[in-house]
Amino acid sequence: MRNNQLIYALYGAGNTGKTTTLRLLGKKLEEVAISSCAIPEKGDFSTIFDIRGVRVAITSAGDNEHEIRTGLETLNEHGPFDILFCASRTRGQTTHYLMDIFKEQNLRWVDNMYVSNSNESHVQLCNEAVANFLFSSLLIELRT
Repeated sequence: MRNNQLIYALYGAGNTGKTTTLRLLGKKLEEVAISSCAIPEKGDFSTIFDIRGVRVAITSAGDNEHEIRTGLETLNEHGPFDILFCASRTRGQTTHYLMDIFKEQNLRWVDNMYVSNSNESHVQLCNEAVANFLFSSLLIELRT
């Protein structure tokens, strides 16, 4: 890992759309850059984009420490990254692991917005809103 990495940890309870949100972010990034690995329509994924010389990584597995560790190892196979977007539970082993491994980095916690109801269009709007926020945050980082 590089010094001065920026980490965005998207946190939330299980099955609240963290992977879906990160997938939407990845699809936005695919519009402006080529990813190291294709983003699947379902399931967890890890990929890296090169955007104007900045390596931006996404790993969506975040339900437990083993999954986060495996996702980061997959990313490291493609070389170092500057900015990481990852998933995490709200507390417990996933948050402790991220705080430990990235204690010297700029770790930002982003709460995953979730609507608990049966209206799928509202759930999708929440996922899109958070993905848009993360994308806009990335654009700001790339400007500085």
